[in-house]
Amino acid sequence: MSLALAAAIPGDASPEQRDRDQQFVRALDTLLSHSGSTHTARDVVTLAEGPGGLIHGNVTDRLQRAGLPSHTADLVVRTVTAARELTAWWPAERTRVQAPADLAAIAQPIFGRSPQEQLHIAIVDGRNGLLDLHHVYTGTATGTSVRIGELLRPVLEAHGVGFAAVHNHPSGDPEPSDEDLRLTSELLAAARLLDIEFLDHLVIGHGRWVSIRSKQPSIWGAEAP
Repeated sequence: MSLALAAAIPGDASPEQRDRDQQFVRALDTLLSHSGSTHTARDVVTLAEGPGGLIHGNVTDRLQRAGLPSHTADLVVRTVTAARELTAWWPAERTRVQAPADLAAIAQPIFGRSPQEQLHIAIVDGRNGLLDLHHVYTGTATGTSVRIGELLRPVLEAHGVGFAAVHNHPSGDPEPSDEDLRLTSELLAAARLLDIEFLDHLVIGHGRWVSIRSKQPSIWGAEAP
């Protein structure tokens, strides 16, 4: 750690807090350098009596009284305020999809009782953290027309490592149809070509759901347990 960073961070901070503060100060230095300011993150954080002084208090007047130009003080405060609001909204850790039941619990209240068939793609990162539950199609009670490329496009755009397909049966019966099995096979073939992991295809009913991978493991080339 540089002397400037060390001087800007309280000495009694925990290792975890020091790591977060270091990241914050580096980001602030980048912001200031791109704004054309001659002040450094060390200057600003020292005036605010530590990173927490910027994040947890309105310090515009204090920064200006200490000699920072008003436009620099405004830029810093607006940026950290936006970051604080985003942090409050954004979950601390992505929801993990470790099993079909995890995904069913997310999807069921969203569209499990929809009168129309809806098809969603659950996109995950390398640790099975949920990046997005992307709505792809809304069809009719008798079915929906699906293009494989349109299902995989959001996975590629989100830089997902894997995905699962999830759709509901408006009838309430989650038993997979022949069309569901065909779609599953086509998705698996396309995913393998693109080196994307196809985790599962869930069918959601009224209070019930079915994992096609668990029910038809042969589609993935595995034997039934």
